[in-house]
Amino acid sequence: MDREALKRELTEQFHQSLDQAINAVEQAPDGSWIAASEWQVRELFQKLTAQAFERILQAKLDAAETSGAFSPSAPGAGQGKARAGRAQRRR
Repeated sequence: MDREALKRELTEQFHQSLDQAINAVEQAPDGSWIAASEWQVRELFQKLTAQAFERILQAKLDAAETSGAFSPSAPGAGQGKARAGRAQRRR
């Protein structure tokens, strides 16, 4: 996985989201800055978070497939096994 290329790509996405967030607050009417922009800003960054996580996972998968370290069809190729039929939560 080319970490530096991935960081550049994600940084560009962050800057675009940040510009959109700043625009949302700037365009909010006086007296309603929070009400008119808060959810738009939250949605922008939630979308960015999801896209970043997806892109990082995809880069790791691509690198693993290239090196032959991962085979989605190999026996036991999951991310672990749930215990007693339920996934375990981190605390």
